[in-house]
Amino acid sequence: MAAVPSRTDDALVLARYPFRERDFVVVLLTGGGGQVRVVAHRARSSRASSASATEPLARIRATYFERPGAELATLDDADVVRSAFDLAREPLAWAAGQVLAELAMIFCPPGQRNEAAFRLVDACVECLLARRDPVALVHYAELWFLRLAGVFPELDRCGACGARLPRGDRVYDPTERGFTCADHRPAGRVVRLTAAAADWLRSASHEPPEAVAAPAPADAVDWLIGLREHFTDRRVESWGYLRRLLREDGAARPGRGSR
Repeated sequence: MAAVPSRTDDALVLARYPFRERDFVVVLLTGGGGQVRVVAHRARSSRASSASATEPLARIRATYFERPGAELATLDDADVVRSAFDLAREPLAWAAGQVLAELAMIFCPPGQRNEAAFRLVDACVECLLARRDPVALVHYAELWFLRLAGVFPELDRCGACGARLPRGDRVYDPTERGFTCADHRPAGRVVRLTAAAADWLRSASHEPPEAVAAPAPADAVDWLIGLREHFTDRRVESWGYLRRLLREDGAARPGRGSR
């Protein structure tokens, strides 16, 4: 029987779960192969060399192999390229990292290569480690996952006629899934965004994550979350923990995006 080929790739640890007595199932977002679920044998031992390499949000260099038809690959070797352990000392940053990881698991199904999503999550974790605003980074990730999925509509052109929209507030037609000019504004239900929300969305659409200094306005967050939930039919459960931390920290609730 031919040997099963191993694969070596850069990877981000999105999550890990206990498996059997001493093992972990580890969810990886790889640069070349998309989301991969691997078994890390004996990694639950504190003395195991793979223990630190399976810490959530770590960037690693992983070698693993996949048997045809198997649900789980096997992690053969892993070296830590960048630890995210310091985030554990910053509860808001750690909670934001869990939201990033959950978004990646939603938008990056197993077996689908997505190098742009890998770069997005990697850059956002780097910013969290650099103590950038964690809530702003989560809002940025919400926007960019939607852009990468091709469902973020053109912000400054009417979705009906293509006319350029003036600066200012925006009206979104959820039926046609586009922003509209006054001539093509539907008579039914619409979503209205303030000029501040439109400005934040426009800026974040063209800036790297380290340039986004402030969280999105609440109406922008509500719209982003609604767009994501409609597209994926999924809630991001880890937002609940971040919301509780924000309340304890005395921060303002960031719109419906705290779900």
